[in-house]
Parts: sequence; C-alpha cells; structure tokens
Amino acid sequence: MTAPSLEPSPDIILTRMRPADVPALAAMHRRAFGGFFLAQLGEPFLREFYRGFLSDSSSITVVGRDGGADGALLGVAVGTLASESFYGRLLRRRWHRFAVAGARAAIRDPRVVGRLIQAVRFRGDTPPGLDAALFASMCVEPAAAGRGVGHLLANGWADEATRLGAERGYLTTDRDDNDAVNRFHARHGWHIESQYQTPQGRRMNRYVIELPRPGDTGPSIEVARE
Repeated sequence: MTAPSLEPSPDIILTRMRPADVPALAAMHRRAFGGFFLAQLGEPFLREFYRGFLSDSSSITVVGRDGGADGALLGVAVGTLASESFYGRLLRRRWHRFAVAGARAAIRDPRVVGRLIQAVRFRGDTPPGLDAALFASMCVEPAAAGRGVGHLLANGWADEATRLGAERGYLTTDRDDNDAVNRFHARHGWHIESQYQTPQGRRMNRYVIELPRPGDTGPSIEVARE
C-alpha cells in the first residue's frame, strides 16, 4: 500500500459500509492486495470477511465514496471495539461460509491450508492489558491513488471509533519492507507500542493511538449516518 496524499479531494464523502458494498469491496481488496494472504484466499472469502463486520454491533466501518452517498467506492476501513470477542463471534456465525470459501482456495493452492488455520485462530493480536479498538484493515482502490482517500479513511475511522466510545486504537503491520505504510500511520498520530515476531517469522509493529486523535493530523471528519 502506498501512502496517500494528505490533501483529499473535496468530492469524497464517508459513509458506513452497506450490505450492497460487499462484493465490490471484496474485488477492490483483491486488486489492491493481490500478493497478500487474504486476497489470495479469493473474493468469496473476502466477502465473508467484510460481511462479518456488517453483522456485529462492535464493528467500526467507514467507506469512501466518489461524489456523493451513492458514488463509486474508493476505499474502506474496518475494525472493532472488541477484537478478541469479535473474531470469536465471527467464526461462530460464519464458520461454514468461511469453510466453503477456504476450501476453494485450498483446492487452488494447497499451500494456503496452514495459514488458513492460523487465520481462523486469529483474535486480533491484542496487547495484554490494552483496552483499545482494533483498526483491522484499510483498502484503497488502486485507481484512486493520490486523491487522499487513505487519509480520509484513517482519520474518519479514528473519529468514528471516538464517537463510539473508544479511548484508544491499535493496529499491527509489517516492520520490514513496509516503510511507506509505517510512515503513513506515524503521520496520522499512531506510535509504536511494541514490536514482535510471528511464529512464521514476520517482524511486526504494533501501533497505538490515543483518541480523540491529535489535532495536527487533520480536522474532525464526519461519517454520514443513513
């Protein structure tokens, strides 16, 4: 992911995610992150991933739209106020759909099976003792790069988390070969809380942000209610 401009286009608005958005967001995610694990699982798996956020009361969802409330989708940011319980509920509610989608991916490439099991066991990598909302994923339409979509999504997600009662947020991202993304989060008020290595050897940064976010990261952003 490239770090977007801090000067967003004025015709981009933010709304919450809608059920009708899911297929297009899954396709966008695959275009944006084709070499990453979730994208490699395919659009059926990604559709279930995004639907899981629609069906949970702890979710924080923000979608960027071009030109109005019904405009073309430009990006999405999703998360939850309660990461550990959210992923447990997600699996209980949608395990059979994830199983079918995951089986299709495994047939195409058996190498994904081990990582698929790890994904099922994922609970948000919540730091011990940290009460914070999880910024789980952000995706920007590749064709919209440079329009400031990522800036609006990151700040809009933080402001929406604040309105929903969160006092801080956290996220995790790769430490290595990921300079643009790490700079992006730092520029938006996130600071490294800790670093760790996954069992697969990935070196990770865990970021935290105090909410409300710092004023120098940009003005407050309203997410349209529908």
